[in-house]
Amino acid sequence: MDNHILNECPIQPVVDILSGKWTSYILWEIYNKNNHYGSIKKQLPGISTRTLAVRLKFLESKGILNRTVFNTNPPTVTYDLTNKGLTLTPILKSMKAWSELYQ
Repeated sequence: MDNHILNECPIQPVVDILSGKWTSYILWEIYNKNNHYGSIKKQLPGISTRTLAVRLKFLESKGILNRTVFNTNPPTVTYDLTNKGLTLTPILKSMKAWSELYQ
């Protein structure tokens, strides 16, 4: 497909964020308050530690997630949706509704 067409696609910014491998799964877990690093990893048994870390850092760099580190031993890390990230929840809910209708 012509790159010019892709650059003009109005949904491309959200596709760029959500299309990363495991990203929608990670966001769904965090949206559902499953926001500790270990519990996200546990809920997504096929994801590698590296992939989870990379996707979380990417989402944090895009302003979608806040990362909080607690001074415990070992350190506890949680992730929460930012205000920008919360604006993705209608998209996630729509994806869930569509899946329930057509899977």
